[in-house]
Amino acid sequence: MKRDRNPNTRKQEDEVVGRYENFIRGGGLGYFEVDEMETIINHYMDDYNTAEAMNALQYGRKLHPNSTTLLTKQARLYADTGKTKEALAIIDYIQSIDSSDEDASLLKGEIFLRKGLVDEAMSVFKEMERESDSDDYCTFLNIAYALNDNRLYDDALRLLDKALAIAPSNTDILFEKAFSLEQKQEFTSAIDVYNKILDLSPYSNEAWFNIGQLHFYLEHYAEAIEAFDYAYTITPNDYQSLLQKANALFLEKRFHEAAEAYEEYTDLTGESSNNYVLIGECYEKMNDFANAEPLYKKAIDLDGSNIDALSGLCACCIELEKPEEALQYIETALRISPNNSDLWVQKAEALIYVERQDEAIECYNYALEINPSQVDALVALGNLSVDNGKYDAALHYYQQAQMIQSDINGMPLLLAIAFYKKGDYDMCVKYLKESSATDSMTFKAFYEICPEAKDDIHLKNIDL
Repeated sequence: MKRDRNPNTRKQEDEVVGRYENFIRGGGLGYFEVDEMETIINHYMDDYNTAEAMNALQYGRKLHPNSTTLLTKQARLYADTGKTKEALAIIDYIQSIDSSDEDASLLKGEIFLRKGLVDEAMSVFKEMERESDSDDYCTFLNIAYALNDNRLYDDALRLLDKALAIAPSNTDILFEKAFSLEQKQEFTSAIDVYNKILDLSPYSNEAWFNIGQLHFYLEHYAEAIEAFDYAYTITPNDYQSLLQKANALFLEKRFHEAAEAYEEYTDLTGESSNNYVLIGECYEKMNDFANAEPLYKKAIDLDGSNIDALSGLCACCIELEKPEEALQYIETALRISPNNSDLWVQKAEALIYVERQDEAIECYNYALEINPSQVDALVALGNLSVDNGKYDAALHYYQQAQMIQSDINGMPLLLAIAFYKKGDYDMCVKYLKESSATDSMTFKAFYEICPEAKDDIHLKNIDL
């Protein structure tokens, strides 16, 4: 999830860091206030540039040798680099000067958490709560940040609610509360908090994006699409929102719109093998294999080892009645990824198309050796067993597949066909009724495969 950051703060940081870097290159004035030095050090720490952060700290301490703020920053740098003993020594020194120094206490609690000393950390934090001003929410928010960083989300939420009681319209607190709820997987409650943020700040790109992500997780794709669209409209260079919108459109089965969104994303971010695969999959889902094929070829041109592109080309070539090409593509994919059971299933499908059934059965069985839960292979072997008059074997494969995945599309009809062919009419009728409850084309499909059933006295005497 994105975390909110004030653009004005970012602009101020860029300005002061720019002045500092100009100074160390030999230009400009070299004096910076304590808060400016803190901003500079934070900048390097955020970039994980410990060496530059330490250089800036040493310069800042030359300018402001009595600053406990910079001393605390030095302790934090020590803590971040594993020098906890040195960090705690500095904190003890600061607290000997000023026992109420909140930054030092907060860091002490954070160090205890990193060392797994949760009780000791909570003792420090509770003392900070007791000593905090009744109208100052910052203490509660800062402790909550530390607790969230250490996955103590319930404790963080308690403090965030205390902060909100003081400052109910503070978006920093609301963002952190939403984050806590997300980590607890309380997604609906998190969405409610983000909506409160939007009531206060309707053009918050971060809030819209995070709402989109949560709806995406909940498989509420229409709501996700709307949220990502708002985020992208508010911040037109937020290409991640555009990509997530495209992903949600795809999962919502709005394949034409998804293809357009992926194309726009590609135009803005540049060509990539994966981008062309995403567009190709949209056309493949629309059964437009003639347009999908060149997109997969573009993906291969950019990355000849792209398994998804090779697999897509195999599927397109089968549908476009080019089975030999299909086999070439899938063989290439298998050389790259020989233990991919899906690719072995796809090779089997291509072999079936060219009437090499025995080799196809070998491929299906090999797929099951790699992955015994390969449902597509089990169903395919069941279908081949029906075609070959091996109805007990077919039922065995179908039932195995059902044990792995209970909601296989079309499975009741397949079972009805296998039981009819076997002569078990009661079971045939049971599954015909189950299939017809959700598929109005059940009987049409059944009679196409079992035309003899139309005049079968065994079925005529049973109420379907």
